[in-house]
Amino acid sequence: MKIAIIGAGAMGSTVGGHLSRTGAEIYFVDPFQEHVDAINEKGLIYEVNGTEYTAKIKAYTSADQLGEKMDAMIFLVKGLYTKGAALGAKCLAYERTVILTVQNGMGNVEILSEVFGGDKIMSGLIEFGGKMVEPGHVSALISPTSRVMIGAANRKITPEMKEFAEYFVKAGFQFSLEADIAPLLWYKMTKNCSGNPVCGIVRLPLGPYHAAEEGSDIADKVADEVRSVAAAMGIQVPPEPVKKGVHKGISPESPMYNHLPSTAQDMYRKKKTEIDFLNGAVVRYGEKYQVPTPYNRLITDLVKIIENNYDNQF
Repeated sequence: MKIAIIGAGAMGSTVGGHLSRTGAEIYFVDPFQEHVDAINEKGLIYEVNGTEYTAKIKAYTSADQLGEKMDAMIFLVKGLYTKGAALGAKCLAYERTVILTVQNGMGNVEILSEVFGGDKIMSGLIEFGGKMVEPGHVSALISPTSRVMIGAANRKITPEMKEFAEYFVKAGFQFSLEADIAPLLWYKMTKNCSGNPVCGIVRLPLGPYHAAEEGSDIADKVADEVRSVAAAMGIQVPPEPVKKGVHKGISPESPMYNHLPSTAQDMYRKKKTEIDFLNGAVVRYGEKYQVPTPYNRLITDLVKIIENNYDNQF
């Protein structure tokens, strides 16, 4: 199977590295020239919980350089770049190509459906964090309970989708093919919206932010709004698991305690964020379904103020 990873940042590179172990032909498409050059010259270096691996993967800065059709594409670009990346990668698709988004937030399925057709689209989530160490070298934190879960966006799983899904099993992920992925995607939204951008605003990793009483309260309020919006859409988000004797925050011993999530990384590096696909999306859906979302609106507005004034920061 030929699989193109559209967006070979920390997450895309880690997924591609794992899938390269399965016998599938993996290709990277990413505009970061130094990253692409390093991968082509030395191979991709990807760390998992401190253990280093190397994978020989062909990388390109644009999809039209591949010159052949793909059996599947995995989109892992930021939401604000999805439309452009999808249009650029359309040359790689044919009638049986499976399109998977495991991007953060909401709105990417609609964009990809518009470009490729809704019957080809899968969506899902990946429960690990990562960062780029340097061009050609990424690092990921994957716990024993970290899962990869995907499903057909229209709930109609095709034979091609099933064949594609088997490669995640072969790659060693704790994997499931879901009949209805929407509740799990909205559960992830409760985590992303209550953590990623707020860490950027307060300039803290996940652990110290959640350890603060005020931070824990903010996270709860944001997540409650996300759940309310999903419920108004007819989606029942799974409840938080109950862990006896464990504080609802992140243990200082956990590798995620000092993890800076993706939106916070963008803000730290003064890059455009995907806030409109996270808390901003919750606000838009809230308006549509008449659900108040004051906490998500405030966080969206604060991130945009910061993002539009990077050069004025003290």
